[in-house]
Amino acid sequence: MASKPESAVAQAYRAIAEHLRAQLDAAHRTVLRPFIWNWESDEGAPGWHESAIGASDAKTTPVGFTKRDPRTLSVLWQDGRRDDIDVRDLRLACACAMCVEEMSGRKVLDPNSVRKDVTPRTVSSIGNYAVGVTWNDGHTSGIYSFEHLRHLGERARAQTAYHV
Repeated sequence: MASKPESAVAQAYRAIAEHLRAQLDAAHRTVLRPFIWNWESDEGAPGWHESAIGASDAKTTPVGFTKRDPRTLSVLWQDGRRDDIDVRDLRLACACAMCVEEMSGRKVLDPNSVRKDVTPRTVSSIGNYAVGVTWNDGHTSGIYSFEHLRHLGERARAQTAYHV
């Protein structure tokens, strides 16, 4: 490249570098900043970044979280899909050691023990892979990977389609 900057090889390397830089710039814009979101007041809400849709086809990269209503967490994914998850369903889907037996994977959380009006107190980012939720029923170990949230959204979507 240094000795023949206008050669076909140099131009190809330059095109590769420019393409890679554009991808890295887009990836930087699509990652939500770390957040601690107070569900009740919306203080610290992570935002809803529709401009990041399509930056990649990643199905488990969220580009937005919002409270659609007091009972519904909405997640916007980079592939453009929006999932609405009932917060009680989210609480029931907790996979922590208090809710699921670690060795067998058997659920130990009794759905009848979870209040009908359970809601998040806070939702916070955990690295680039999950959110943690503290609940108004005192449960604090709920960690939901983005993959798990996507699955819960698919399940909610299927239930809605079945009832329509």
